[in-house]
Amino acid sequence: MYSISEVSKLTGITAYTLRFYEKIGILPNPSRKDGKENGRRRYDDGDIRFIRFIHGLKQTGMKLEDIASFAKDGCLLDLDGREIPDIRDSLHIRMDILDRHIDWLERQMEHLEQVKTVALEKKAYYSAMLNDHLS
Repeated sequence: MYSISEVSKLTGITAYTLRFYEKIGILPNPSRKDGKENGRRRYDDGDIRFIRFIHGLKQTGMKLEDIASFAKDGCLLDLDGREIPDIRDSLHIRMDILDRHIDWLERQMEHLEQVKTVALEKKAYYSAMLNDHLS
C-alpha cells in the first residue's frame, strides 16, 4: 500500500491533483488507514495503474468532464471487484468518448505537422541566410 505522497512521486501527479480528481469523481475514494473516514489515504498497485491511465488521458488533452464520464463506475471492470450494471451502455459511452478524443488528437497532430513544416522552413531559411552572410 502506498501513501498519497508516494503515489505522487510514482506518478508525477501532485497530491493536490489526486485529491481534486477524487473530489470531482475522476478517481474513486481510496481506502483509508485503519478504515477511518479521515484516515490517511492508501493506494494499491491497481490504483496506481488507474491513476496513470487517467493521467495519460489528461496529458493527451482530454477534457476533465470526458475523463470523469470515461472513469465513471471505475473504467477498469475489476477496479474494485464489483460488477458494472448495463456494461454494454457503459462501453458504448466510453467508445464514443475515445472516438471523439481520437478525432481531436488527429486534428492536433495535423496542426502540429503544419507548425513543424513551417518551423523547418524557417530554420532552413535562417541557415541559408547565415551561410550567405558568412561567405
